[in-house]
Amino acid sequence: MNLEPNEDQKLLFDTVDSLSNRYYTPNFRADTVTGELGWSAEVWSALAELGLTGLTIDEEYGGVGAGPAEVYVTLEALGKHGAVEPLLDGVYVPSWLIAALGTAEQQAALLPRLAGGEEIFAVAHAEPGRVWDAASTVTATPAADGSLLLDGVKSPVPHADQATMLLVSAVDRDGVPGVYLVERDAAGVTRVDGRATDWTHASDVTFESVPATLLGAVGAAAENALAQTFSRARIAVAGEAVGLAEAALRDTVDYLGQRKQFRVPLSRFQALVFRAADLYAEVELGRSFALWATAVTEDRGADPVVADDAFLFIADMARTTAEEAVQLHGGIGMTFESPVAHYAARLTAITQSYGGVAAARRRALRAPDLTTVPGALLN
Repeated sequence: MNLEPNEDQKLLFDTVDSLSNRYYTPNFRADTVTGELGWSAEVWSALAELGLTGLTIDEEYGGVGAGPAEVYVTLEALGKHGAVEPLLDGVYVPSWLIAALGTAEQQAALLPRLAGGEEIFAVAHAEPGRVWDAASTVTATPAADGSLLLDGVKSPVPHADQATMLLVSAVDRDGVPGVYLVERDAAGVTRVDGRATDWTHASDVTFESVPATLLGAVGAAAENALAQTFSRARIAVAGEAVGLAEAALRDTVDYLGQRKQFRVPLSRFQALVFRAADLYAEVELGRSFALWATAVTEDRGADPVVADDAFLFIADMARTTAEEAVQLHGGIGMTFESPVAHYAARLTAITQSYGGVAAARRRALRAPDLTTVPGALLN
């Protein structure tokens, strides 16, 4: 199995890297996340012009029809600059869910809206005080006129304040799971907007008799679509984590060469050099694992076992990189103005995404044959 990106994928990486480099100067992320939108409309427009908003969408719906490897190199290049534009949560994850579960009519109606970059959608799955894989407490009940009404709370919902459509996991009156489409400003929707630990936008969303439309079908089809979508997301976010870790390592090595103590650069202190070398090895191991998981997904589709194994390894690398980068920078690594603080914050947030490390370990323990997921149990 060849783990290296091919020439076209390397060209895509270089293109996204070059675009991001034009915008993401040292203070750009800090200025952007404090704005009302939470990301740069100018950068988003440039990404859409490159076709990146349609990367995961089939050509018949206005997209590119690319695979996991293209998603990996795109997110690694964006992660290298700490980019905050919501390609993954706002476009890729909902597009995977719609493609896996939606009817032909729903796909034709919804996917072109994402492909052009004019809109983003939000997947509302997490619930306050409940584990990621627990049965939903949000319910879909039929009204007298035959329509469906949602009731319950989802939190946190990434980018719900900017999304025009919410894809909400819920259960019907018989407890059968499904995914439901809700317009962001539908009657009965209440949002409390805030920020996540990496300063990106997230919301508490309350549904009170909110009109909804079933996406595809309920039951096993919905369960499988959600599992496959979040498996793809865990593998995809590994690419972003690798880019972030590489950037944190780069800035840390540069800092050790510039910062002086006792009139000599910190890079002259052997203990600090050893820590930087260990960090380099950690990042490269993470890159290899992320590429392996991407290659497996490219070859045979999203495998939840592979996704959990890769996610746990990457989460461990992300935590280590965040801690070491901040510690080797000293006090300045804790300041909002320091780029390494933003890399560390996003790396930490990634360890908790899509249920986080705890949910991945629970799935591993529930697996019928524990020997199939040794990394998830031992890492």
